[in-house]
Amino acid sequence: MKKISRLLLAPLTWLTAIIFLIEEAIWDWTAAFMARLGAMLLVRAIEKRVATLHPGWALVTFLLPSLILIPAKLIGLHAIAAGHWLIGSTVFVLAKLMGMALFSRIFNLTRPALMQLGWFARLYAFVMHYRNRIHAYLDNWAAYQHIKHRILDVVGAFKARFKRKP
Repeated sequence: MKKISRLLLAPLTWLTAIIFLIEEAIWDWTAAFMARLGAMLLVRAIEKRVATLHPGWALVTFLLPSLILIPAKLIGLHAIAAGHWLIGSTVFVLAKLMGMALFSRIFNLTRPALMQLGWFARLYAFVMHYRNRIHAYLDNWAAYQHIKHRILDVVGAFKARFKRKP
């Protein structure tokens, strides 16, 4: 019975791992993008205020982008269901990217306040524990390591090709 459950869970584990890795890549990319926006005077002033919020208000601020962008994602899904797959997919992907950008930046700003909320700190520890387990699981696969290194090579070549020259 244990072998059967393991066999059934393997595809789910891989799907979860792929989702985690895609989310992490989007998170890192959008966090770097939003950090560059932080150089703007108005954005810097807003970020300074957000970073000093009380834990309750930090939680509201942290969740706000998700709540605002859910309707945009639903509109994108509705357009896909109605046969407008290109427009719907574009709306959905843009909403996802925008949401991740805001979510990652606001999380980085509000993390100290959010960690003061016991339930949030436990949830964060739980998610990070499983994220680390997924990485450890994948790191043991030679195929994963090969693909990961190839992707890093491509990204490095792309960055070198389009790097700004002083």
